[in-house]
Amino acid sequence: MYSKSWTTWSLLASLASLGAVVDAADSGTLEVDLLFPRNETYAPTEWMPFVFAVRNAKLAKYLVPEIKYSGWNQSEGGNSFSFTHDNLQWANWSSQEPYFIYNFHSDLHEGSWRLDWETWYANCNEDWSDFSSVGDPVYHNRTSRSITFTIKEGGQAVDLVAATANDKTCSQENGAAINVTGKTKSIPAKEDLPDNTCAVVGSPEPTATPCQVKVDSAAAASMTASLRAKLCDPLTSTNRPADCPEDNAAQRLAVAGVACLAAAVGMIGVLA
Repeated sequence: MYSKSWTTWSLLASLASLGAVVDAADSGTLEVDLLFPRNETYAPTEWMPFVFAVRNAKLAKYLVPEIKYSGWNQSEGGNSFSFTHDNLQWANWSSQEPYFIYNFHSDLHEGSWRLDWETWYANCNEDWSDFSSVGDPVYHNRTSRSITFTIKEGGQAVDLVAATANDKTCSQENGAAINVTGKTKSIPAKEDLPDNTCAVVGSPEPTATPCQVKVDSAAAASMTASLRAKLCDPLTSTNRPADCPEDNAAQRLAVAGVACLAAAVGMIGVLA
């Protein structure tokens, strides 16, 4: 009898808290910045990096952000690419500040390129209180930005450290900011958010300051090493470079080592 009564009261308490706004998280401005490329002319390269930074990353937990981008060669039809960083719910946001997210793309031909990118994030519908409310308990918002860059013989070499040290090529289109109020709400489990919790986002949208983020030599080296390890991984790469190590066991150990380094620096990277 005691057990049944306790279960009943626990259920009632859980339902009572559903949809209630509480102060249960850190507040501040979360910012997503496109660090590379910028509005510059680059020499052709086999693998072009696309690097983002999440600043005040600890605020990202209940926003579950996604970063989507697509690029196309405005000088040559048919040369395009797109990618979505949709695995960020697994990111350890507290591991490093800022948190770097990157990708590499190949076969980018010479020409003028347009890059459109978006940040998607979840936030609470403050008008939703329980299952009798109209609408969904969570909204999925997006902020869109666009830049252009050029690939041409004679352009500057790709250098993340030098590029992010140059404020002159950084614009507001390189950043998107979100006002995280620190208020949260409990939501139904079907929304698939951490701890069944969403974040309340405030308005207006803060002004982004993307020019403040720099990539140092250690972070740049980690990104390059990650690319190299993945290209040489015999389990996942179908076109390994000729100078990759032949010892598969040693290569797997190297891949694991790079993964540990990336985790220590605080970053998620892939290649496409």
